Amino acid sequence: MLVLESKDKKRYAANAWHSDLTFSEEPPLGSILLARTVPERGGDTIWADMYAAYEALSLAMKRYLEGMTAIHHAGGAQFEKTHEKEDARGGEVKEIKQEIAPAEHPIVRTHPETGRKALYVKSIFAQRIRGVTRKESRAILDHLLDHLRTPEFTCRYHWQQNSVAFWDNRCTQHYAIADYGGAHRLMHRVTVNGDKRV
Repeated sequence: MLVLESKDKKRYAANAWHSDLTFSEEPPLGSILLARTVPERGGDTIWADMYAAYEALSLAMKRYLEGMTAIHHAGGAQFEKTHEKEDARGGEVKEIKQEIAPAEHPIVRTHPETGRKALYVKSIFAQRIRGVTRKESRAILDHLLDHLRTPEFTCRYHWQQNSVAFWDNRCTQHYAIADYGGAHRLMHRVTVNGDKRV
């Protein structure tokens, strides 16, 4: 179990669209989050439906993306910010993430249980697309990352004490909104082991 705690103006570093740990060869299947302490205002989480994001793409874009892969790397994350008041630990975390080998995942992932296709690009970890120039790669990734934030694909969850959320990382992304100032927020997270992506 991982304890996620924010207080005294130190915010948890997950306030960007992502699925957990896609820099791994076998990213987690999902996560379960239990709210222990929540701020009076703010601290919501937004989820985005990656099935809907894929299905809303033009047929031409779907064809273009078919078979393409993105290289995911831990270097895009800011895990060390969670430990910024503990200088030694922050430096250690920064070193560790640089040593993690990149992983390659399909941009369009077929869910192993539903058989449905979903977008699988993450703003924190997806660094570039294999087989295209860096300029083209950046333009495509930026387009897809902007597309997945379309409000019609999202839902916003307001946490209460002892609320529980369980989500599937293979077909969703989430964003932890850091809009609660120095208020205390304490969450317990369990991550469920994943599988090879296809």
